[in-house]
Amino acid sequence: MEALLVTEYGPFMDIDELAKLLKIKRESMYQSIYKGRFDIPHAKLGKKYLFPTIAVAQYLDNAINA
Repeated sequence: MEALLVTEYGPFMDIDELAKLLKIKRESMYQSIYKGRFDIPHAKLGKKYLFPTIAVAQYLDNAINA
């Protein structure tokens, strides 16, 4: 999964790309991040959130295999 996501999105994903991948609303992601309940590592640069694509792939692998 890691190679597939990195090929598709590059080294980082923005919040719109991740919301589309997870099929959840962008606003829901913002609320989860704000409340500290978002499990995927992320960095905030200005007003933009970036998510390492490899961390997203690992999160999805763990969620699927749990």
